Amino acid sequence: MFPFLHRKLFHVYSFQNPSLKSISQLSNSTNQPSFTVSYLMNSCGLSEEAALKVAEKVDFESADKPDSVLNFFKNHDLTKTHISNIVTKFPKLLIKNPDKTLKPKFEFFLGLGISAPDLAKTLGANPYMLKWSLENRIIPTFDFLKSIHHSNNGMIDAIRRLSFILKYNAQKLLEPNVTTLRNHGVPESRIFKLILSHPRALGLKSDRFSEVVAAVKEMGFDPSGSLFVAAIISKSVLSKSTWEGKLEVYRSFGWTDDEILSAFKKQPLYMLTSEKKVKMVMDFFVNKMDRKPSFLSKHPNFLLLSLEERIRPRCSVLQVLVSKDILNKDFKLSTPLVIPEKEFMEKYVTKNKERVPEILSVYLGKTAAIVLDIGSKESDAVQKL
Repeated sequence: MFPFLHRKLFHVYSFQNPSLKSISQLSNSTNQPSFTVSYLMNSCGLSEEAALKVAEKVDFESADKPDSVLNFFKNHDLTKTHISNIVTKFPKLLIKNPDKTLKPKFEFFLGLGISAPDLAKTLGANPYMLKWSLENRIIPTFDFLKSIHHSNNGMIDAIRRLSFILKYNAQKLLEPNVTTLRNHGVPESRIFKLILSHPRALGLKSDRFSEVVAAVKEMGFDPSGSLFVAAIISKSVLSKSTWEGKLEVYRSFGWTDDEILSAFKKQPLYMLTSEKKVKMVMDFFVNKMDRKPSFLSKHPNFLLLSLEERIRPRCSVLQVLVSKDILNKDFKLSTPLVIPEKEFMEKYVTKNKERVPEILSVYLGKTAAIVLDIGSKESDAVQKL
């Protein structure tokens, strides 16, 4: 009788004190996780924290439905890692009928020629395409892509990027903008690559997109060239106010409007570089490499390179080679900074290891170029690099 009375009194007291009641409930839920949480942890590979979050979006009292979904995934080469990623992003798939929601999509993708392992890898990494309707979004989008590409070649890339392309309505947004590009003479192959690489650029409203294309053409870009598409990307993904802000950044470094336009014609994507990175790269070339700010307007592609992984280590090597009279102080930076990694290693590092034993350490950042034995004459040469 007394235990019963104790529970009854606690119930009344906790009703009058909500905070105490919530603590009691939390304790029970912590000590006895729900069936859903246990299933998500044991069968789907989720951590306890992730399982608790997912359980807020989906709940089930038996394993029948989720087991059928997991079995379907496993039978189509999806690993536990793939499955946990999919379940985390779209937990309600676990209570769907896989024959109705998943099977038709898998059959469609496999019918395009993508292998089961590639499809599993793609869906595991980008499960968002499982969210969209096959009939209303996926098939119309692929029909639209094939109207441009006319072949299944490249469709595997399209599948990998489909989760991004599907954000846009092909008929309402993409198709009018593609027509605009066609009318200006942009090749189908470049249009297809633009859709796969930067669908956001084609996601503008048609009137705004037409403005962008007209502006790019007025700048003198050739619609048949790759730079025309690159210019469209830069102009379309930046708002008008952001674009003006970018111009002011370069003007603050002393660039004239002509230099800004000249740089844009050489490498349109440099306008997408963040202000922070622009300042860091500019500081390096001006203060470390003794270049004028206008130097980068002649080499805007340098703004797209990684300062820490490409520019700084390669310039350190070049400084050492100049200091050792191995490299002429008047050489141009454009070649060593843009060539592939393997070629740079062979031409500037491996080739000079005997004459400069520390060259590899310099390249790897283990030895700073400025602490090497560089005389005043050699130091002057480095500064003029």
